[in-house]
This record gives sequence, structure tokens and C-alpha cells, in this order.
Amino acid sequence: MSSKHFVNDPTKLVNDALFGITLANPAVALDADNKTIYRRPNLNGSSQVSLLSGGGSGHEPSFAAFVGNGLLSAAVAGTIFASPNTEQVRRAIMGLIDSTRGVLVIVMNYTGDVLNFGVAVEQAKSAGLSVEMLVVADDVGVGRQKAGKVGRRGIAGTVLVQKITGALAAQGADLEEVHRIGRLAAENLVSVGASLEHVHVPGHAAHGEDRLKLGEVELGMGIHNEPGSGRRTADLPELVTAMLAQLLDENDKDRAFLSIKPSDEVVLLVNNLGGVSVLEMGAITTEVVTQLKGQYDIHPVRILSGTYMTSLNGLGFSISLLKAVDTGINGSTMIQLLDSPSEATGWSAPVSTQTWEAKVQSTREYKEAPVRAVQATGLKLNPAAAKSALVRALERVVASEPEITKYDEVVGDGDCGIGLKRGAEGK
Repeated sequence: MSSKHFVNDPTKLVNDALFGITLANPAVALDADNKTIYRRPNLNGSSQVSLLSGGGSGHEPSFAAFVGNGLLSAAVAGTIFASPNTEQVRRAIMGLIDSTRGVLVIVMNYTGDVLNFGVAVEQAKSAGLSVEMLVVADDVGVGRQKAGKVGRRGIAGTVLVQKITGALAAQGADLEEVHRIGRLAAENLVSVGASLEHVHVPGHAAHGEDRLKLGEVELGMGIHNEPGSGRRTADLPELVTAMLAQLLDENDKDRAFLSIKPSDEVVLLVNNLGGVSVLEMGAITTEVVTQLKGQYDIHPVRILSGTYMTSLNGLGFSISLLKAVDTGINGSTMIQLLDSPSEATGWSAPVSTQTWEAKVQSTREYKEAPVRAVQATGLKLNPAAAKSALVRALERVVASEPEITKYDEVVGDGDCGIGLKRGAEGK
């Protein structure tokens, strides 16, 4: 794990990060005392069911950056990996959002969040507000036996539930309907994560005794460094195979939470836990889709790949599968609700329904542009001498690669020597 951070004061880090969200989205504001991002009053005066979420900080863009038109109405943040307290949540419900048409509170299944948000919900109900609470528990990394009465944890699949309900609320649906569809989505959702290393919390001492070994990966690791189902040495294809088995193997009675058939409409979310490069995320997404199609005959109708719920700078990723079942609402399928536009800065799914449904397969064929006939120059060349000189020069380039790379790492990006060597070797 890396214990290096630009900001080492966790309190300042959380406060400044929350304020930064208001700089990127003029439609939201910050209640700094209660660490709550909320949507500014609607200028056109229309009212809708409000959606509130939140939890410990360190999972950005979840949930503060999901506040915006078409998604959340407010998000309450705790300190890093710690739930906000009941008073923070109560103030948000009763004072910072429009409760005229009711409030749906969406939280992940962690004891602190369920307790603190739950008490605030009951307080709001006692005050006469119409409030419902939805707890999302999509993680299959911990099976039924180990989870016990607490149940599964909530992880990245939660954002799909929030997007679906946020879009439905924006369309004017009532609280009962928004709650019903949110619950339906949560019941048809499974996720699992994996990580190469635990994360380090800024401002805390680094502990190295539980570090993963080189080449080792923890399957099912939670978003707060919680243990998963075990550690193993595996390359990416082997890891993805194991993760998909936990999500889809109906013979695994400890984890068979959802049955998905090839005929089902499925949404795939491949989520970056914070520390995986964009380059690797592309390769991971390709591997997941390839195995879903090849091993399970599952062809996702939507594929979301990016950073939606992190574990600080976690060197891992999670896979979520949503079975897009019938909502019973004409014109508001789960797919359509996911595709609906949103102004939340954290929601990165820019492809429209029209583009997805077009299913364009056409490509451009390479065609050489017409060129003029080459005219002889009259230059004479000794082939043997030219070949000998060229071979000697190329051999010197190959031999000089380490030194060239050394200097390029000082003044450039370190790839000059490797590029020259590959060219000299004809690769």
C-alpha cells in the first residue's frame, strides 16, 4: 500500500474535497458544519421525491458527487470510512432537501450507516415527514454463512440503484413507486470486488503486517479493507473466472443470490476502486465481457466501466451485474432510467440510449490513397556493404538501450530506449 498523500490531515482532506464538488457543479451547495452536499432550490419551482444517501468518506465519487439533477438530492458524509452521525442525517432530511413529495433514503448495508440513517429516518417520520429507507446489500464476497444475521455488505452496485431511482424521481413518480423500483433493482443486483493491496488512510500509521504478497490478490475484499473469501495467486483471467463464478454459479448455495439467464437483459458495471490505471481498466473490462459471453452466454445490454465507488486509492476493481427486470412502468424501464441524463459530476456514463440501441457494427476499410509512379534516382548501392553497416548500427542501438532508457527517465518518459530497441529488432 502507498502511504504517500498530498493531503495528510484527514479532516482537512474531507472538508476540502466536499467544497471542491461545489466548484465543479454550480447546482449544488455545501453545509460544511454537517458535511452535506445538497442540490440548490429548483429554479422552476417544481417538486419531486427527494433522494438522500451518504456514508463514510473515501469512496468518492460516491456519494457526494452523485448529487445533481437526475440523481441524488443530497449526500451526507462522515469522516474517512466512518458513518455520519444521526444529527447530520436528520438535519439533511428535515432542513436541506425538499420533503414535500417525500424522501427516499438509500444506504449501504453497514451497521453504522443503517443505525444512524435509520434513527434519523424515524425522527423525521415522527415529525410528520413521509420518508422511506432502502438498504442495498449487493456484495457476494461474503456468503450467507459468514454474513449471518448482518447480511451482505453494500458496494458499487449501489450506484445503479441510485441512478435508477434518481431518474424515476426526476420524471415525477411518487415516493411509493420510487421506493418500489429501488427495492426491485436492489433485489436483482450482485457485486464482488478484488484487490491487490489494502489501502492506507491519510493521517494514520501504516501497518505492513497484513500486506498481500507479490502476485497475491484478495477475492471479495470490502471497500474498507474488510477481508473477503480468501487470498490466492492468480492472473487476470483466473481472477475474473473466480469472480464471475461467485456472481453466477447457481450451485454455490452460499452465494447463489441471483439467477441470470442468457435471455435476461443485464447491465455490467466494472468499477475502479481508485488505484487502477485507465489502461488496465480497459483490459479488465475486456476480460470480463469476453468471459461473460464465452462462458455464460451473457451479453450485457449496457456496459459501464470507470470510477464510481472507490476505496481511497485501492488497487482493485469490482464487478456488478444488474438483471434489468420489468418495472411495470411504460416508458421507464431500468435501462431507460440508467440512460437518462444526469448533471451529477460523478456519474460518468455519457452514451445515449439512441447510440446503444443503434448497435452499429460497420467499420471503415483501409484503402491506399493513389500515389504517383516512383521515378528512379540513378543512385548506386553496394548491397553487401550497406547490409553490413546497417546491421552493425542496429546492434549498437540494441546494446545502448539501457543507457538511453536511463537518461530518458531523467529528461523524458523513459520509453525512448525501448522504442529504439524494438525498432532495431524489427518488432
